[in-house]
Amino acid sequence: MRSLFARAALIAGLAGMNMPVAVAGTIVPDAIGYTYNLDETDDAKICEIILDMQNPATPELVEFTAFAGYDKSNESVAIGFITMAAHQPLSEELQLLDLSAATFTSPTFRSVNDMDYEVHKDGGIMAATLDRVAASNFLQAFIGGDFELTLATAGPQSTNFSYKIYTAPPAEVQNGFARCLEDLLRPSLSLLHGADDLTAL
Repeated sequence: MRSLFARAALIAGLAGMNMPVAVAGTIVPDAIGYTYNLDETDDAKICEIILDMQNPATPELVEFTAFAGYDKSNESVAIGFITMAAHQPLSEELQLLDLSAATFTSPTFRSVNDMDYEVHKDGGIMAATLDRVAASNFLQAFIGGDFELTLATAGPQSTNFSYKIYTAPPAEVQNGFARCLEDLLRPSLSLLHGADDLTAL
């Protein structure tokens, strides 16, 4: 996968989106952007929807990547997410934060119950599952665009941050991901019941 903050300049230029006021204890990002990406190597093929968030308080930048990864060596498909956060001081380079936990929560899915977690050396968190039911529930919740992401920083002064998202990925992003996912899963049954159904999830 690429450097997860390569798009910091892009998100910094996004216009703020009108969203409902957040409930107490959560942050509604000033600006968000969704992009679709496909990466392929000799060992794997990965479909991604990348959610970039620019926030009114530190950590100013958060990146959440929902992915479907096909392992060519054993033909398995893992579904999950990677998230990273960074502080961006004025006129300084990004400072990646060391995260100790990341939870994706929606009315129908909670990642801590159904995904396996891994802490990356760069400070990011990955959660994934090989279970088809859990994977389908996660993707449908993410595509629905109504979820909360809670992050915890590592260290003796650990801090929790919760971000509320009210906006779904645009149709072109959903459709690109659906086509990629269908290709990964052939000839097995699709998690999304056909690419045409993705926008209705």
